[in-house]
Amino acid sequence: MSETTKLRVAAVQMAVSEQIGQNLEGILRAMAHCAEDRVQLAVFPETALTGYSPSIGHGRQAKEWPEIQAALQRIAEEAAQLGLWVAVGTETWEGEHWLNRLIVYEPDGQEAAHYDKVHLTNADTNYYKPGSRYPVFRLGDVIVGLQICYDARFPEGYRALLHQGAQVILQGFYGLGDTWKVPVLGAHLRARAAENGCFVVAANVSGPLQIVVSQIVDPLGLLLAQANQDREEIITAELDLRRVQESEIRRDYFTRFEGRLSR
Repeated sequence: MSETTKLRVAAVQMAVSEQIGQNLEGILRAMAHCAEDRVQLAVFPETALTGYSPSIGHGRQAKEWPEIQAALQRIAEEAAQLGLWVAVGTETWEGEHWLNRLIVYEPDGQEAAHYDKVHLTNADTNYYKPGSRYPVFRLGDVIVGLQICYDARFPEGYRALLHQGAQVILQGFYGLGDTWKVPVLGAHLRARAAENGCFVVAANVSGPLQIVVSQIVDPLGLLLAQANQDREEIITAELDLRRVQESEIRRDYFTRFEGRLSR
C-alpha cells in the first residue's frame, strides 16, 4: 500500500438544536456536500447530533438513547454510501451515565474509534461522566487523535496523542456566548498544533456569538482555513502529511523528550 501523503479534510460549521432529527438532516446534507467536494474526512462539532445539554438547559432521558442510536446508524450508513470518513459529536448513554463523545466512522460505515471528553467544564459535570482515555485510530497509514472543546485548554491530552504518534488531531466544539474567547481559543489551537508538530481540524457550531470559529491549522501553527463568525460554512484544506514528519518540534520530541510522559 502506498504511503498517504495528502489528505483532504473539512470542518463543518453548522447550526445545532436540541432536535435530533433536524440535526441529523443537517449532518447528512453536509456529508453529501463534502463527498461532492472530494473531501476524505469530515469533522463535525461537539454534540452535533444531539445538541449540548448545558446549552439546552436540561439533560436527555435514558429513553431517548434508542433514537440517538438510530440516528448514528443512519450517519454510519451514509458514510458507507458516500465512501467518507466522518467524525461526529453526540451524547451517548452508557451504563448509568451520559457521555460527551466524538465518534469516527470509516468509509465502510464501521466505527473506527470514539473519544469521551476528558476535561469537563463545571457545567458539563451536571450532565456527563468524564472520559479517561486518549485513543487514536489509523486512516490508512495516518495516525489520528480526538479532542473535544475545553480539552484544547490543556496540553496534556495533545501530548498523550502525540506520544502515540498522532499526526492529525480532530477537535469538536460547542462554544457560544463569550466572544472575548475567540482570540484565546484560536491561540490555543495554533499552539497545540505548533508545540506538537501536527495538523488540527476544529469544527464549532455556527453561533450565535461563537467563542471560536472553525479552523484548520498546520504543524507550524499557521491557519490553512478559517470560517466566518455566526455562519453555517464548510471549510476545507489539503493536508500534506510530509510536513508532520519534517517538523523540527516533532523531531525534537521523539529524539529528546519521548518517554517523559510516562515517568
